[in-house]
Amino acid sequence: MSLTKQVVFIMTDTTRHDMVGCYGNSNMITPNIDSLAKEGVLYEKAYSCQPVCGPARSAIFTGLYPHSNGSFTNTVPLYEGVKTIGEYLAEKDIHSGYIGKWHLDGGDYFGNGICPRGYDPKYWYDMRCYLDELTVEERVKSRTEKSSIENGGIEKEFTFGHRVSNRALEFLEEAKDEDFFLTVSYDEPH
Repeated sequence: MSLTKQVVFIMTDTTRHDMVGCYGNSNMITPNIDSLAKEGVLYEKAYSCQPVCGPARSAIFTGLYPHSNGSFTNTVPLYEGVKTIGEYLAEKDIHSGYIGKWHLDGGDYFGNGICPRGYDPKYWYDMRCYLDELTVEERVKSRTEKSSIENGGIEKEFTFGHRVSNRALEFLEEAKDEDFFLTVSYDEPH
């Protein structure tokens, strides 16, 4: 019996390493992230090759520097023919899911809502998908003065992060007996 290979890659956007407890900041109360770090892999010396979101992501998911993969600034897509880890894994019949902020399709900040090659379209969910499922009332609500969770303006179920997490849990439940690579990419706390 072979071991199942399962990888969950969790990303947050614009988060310094000292903004979570697992890297030693006792003022940051992040028990869930700390627990994941304790049970999983905690990178102590990981550096981004680019300070800008899109190009940094392009390097992570292609293994190529941004000047080689085409995504050298935000809203610029990957060069035609550049493969992502999702495509490489699909060639090996490894189920890949991507849930959350993508930022590599050449669309605006929110993406174009189209699942990239190699990833399971059933679980594809970028910020464009999130915006498309909001009602007019919800869109207006997100732009009002009382829009923060702290003052009771928005329920957690309304947030992109909550919906990303729920989809990730669905993926994990359905894929629990197979090899998979799941990326869970939060825009928050951007």
